[in-house]
Amino acid sequence: MLPRAADVPELLWLLALAIGALYLIVFVVQLPHTIAQIGWNSSVASAYVMPETLVRTGTDGFTVMGSTGQWLSLWFGLLTAELPLHRELWGVAPTVMFVATALAVAWSVLQVAGARAAILALLISLAASPPALGFLMTPFAHNTAYPCAALLGAYLIWLARGEGRRRLSAFGWPPLVGVAVGICLASDFLLAVAAVIPLTLTAVLAGLRRERRSRIVGLSALSTVAVAVPIAKLTSTTMGSLGYRTLPTPTSIDAVSELPARAKLLFDGLKALFNGSLGPEEPGTLHAPLGIASDVVMSAALLALVVIGVRTTVRFISSGLRRRDTQAPAHLARPLHVIYWVSSAACACGAFWTAGEGTTATHYSYYATAILAVAAVVPLALSRSSPARWLIPAGASVFFAAGVVGLTGGYLNLSPGVARSSTMVTKLAAANHVQVGYANWTDASGLTWGTHERVIVRPVVECAGPEGTTLCAGFQAFVPSWYEPARRRSFLLVEANGVDLSSAPESLGKPVAVYAFESWRMYIYPYDIASRFGPV
Repeated sequence: MLPRAADVPELLWLLALAIGALYLIVFVVQLPHTIAQIGWNSSVASAYVMPETLVRTGTDGFTVMGSTGQWLSLWFGLLTAELPLHRELWGVAPTVMFVATALAVAWSVLQVAGARAAILALLISLAASPPALGFLMTPFAHNTAYPCAALLGAYLIWLARGEGRRRLSAFGWPPLVGVAVGICLASDFLLAVAAVIPLTLTAVLAGLRRERRSRIVGLSALSTVAVAVPIAKLTSTTMGSLGYRTLPTPTSIDAVSELPARAKLLFDGLKALFNGSLGPEEPGTLHAPLGIASDVVMSAALLALVVIGVRTTVRFISSGLRRRDTQAPAHLARPLHVIYWVSSAACACGAFWTAGEGTTATHYSYYATAILAVAAVVPLALSRSSPARWLIPAGASVFFAAGVVGLTGGYLNLSPGVARSSTMVTKLAAANHVQVGYANWTDASGLTWGTHERVIVRPVVECAGPEGTTLCAGFQAFVPSWYEPARRRSFLLVEANGVDLSSAPESLGKPVAVYAFESWRMYIYPYDIASRFGPV
């Protein structure tokens, strides 16, 4: 017996719920393997090996971070580095933050829509594509920006639904929240486009309305931003005085001629975030159709996000000019929620499009707020009597199914070459009685962490020295004490396709042994080659 037309939305909802639950089961089962695999990536592992060094040696004059301070992650590492199970804690903590982010989005949706919409928002936030998991579950890849963005969205709901709240609570919390936001902003400036600017825009629109409640919400949110900015500056200045340095962010306004190429990069990155990276070039019978279906779902979801955002913003502005103290707090929260999240996605995508880092890298971690925005806004349409009642769960089913295939199909390949070659590296190091070595930044810290320091590998780059090309300390995420020469043998790892290090400089002298395996070359030296490095 065929289901009635009225039953189709309910059946599709149950299907989405079942596939979403399956994704969560696969995610939990593979979590230990996923955490271990993520740890082979040096951008992740540097967040682990640096605190271990710093608690023993201090900053040694200065310590170089990345283009963002990442202070929250660093502080957490320094506070817990001497705990007996700190490796396990560090591996799990980013995942806990990832889950907390999804819960914050779901809580916000629950306040402005039904429980069904909140459940769907939770599942969409959690069912990230494998490329997205590669930074949402890591400590140094904007892991503070997205949780803070989700919490600010929840904070905006709390402000809007605060009628009858005591004056001390209403006016005392915004500055305290501003302190927390300022520290997060100093840790990662991506929070500015992902949350602080969207919060400011939403607060301004709220403050322009005639309603007293709306004006109070706008003033409270703006006071939070006003406190956050100097706190961010103070935090960065304080950490700088303690010997921590950040690299300048290599961004500039793109030339008009570059915008089409950057638009393609943005689209490719969004495809990866929404599981569109599945394709016929990968093994698996369902990969190509699921990849195409994911592209369609992504396009529809982002279009819906724009339409809902524009319509909600126009109605919010026009109604605010006509009405005066007629809108209940619950009704005020919903448009503020939509405006904030749509602004977050638009600011993040727009910033990448117009002021990115060249025309070759997608950098999808910069605009992953688009996923959270879709999770926060699109499920709201479930409460309406419209075709969206069955289109949304149908699209969610495709997204969840593609996520399951991606997780089980090995798409989370952050550093497969490093993990695969680590056995040979440790074997050759032991055979030559050498433990300390050097490699390009992409491989070094991942090898150190992944091998449990059976080999200790520090990042280096090619640089100019008095005798020609030599090596210098890796360009980011390093501690100077890593390069203090000692009486020991050392080795140098070089990849044929290495970007920062493509060959062994002649200035290092003649190695006592050279080994070639896969795309790697391993040079064994009878002394510590750090003694011939250029200045740190």
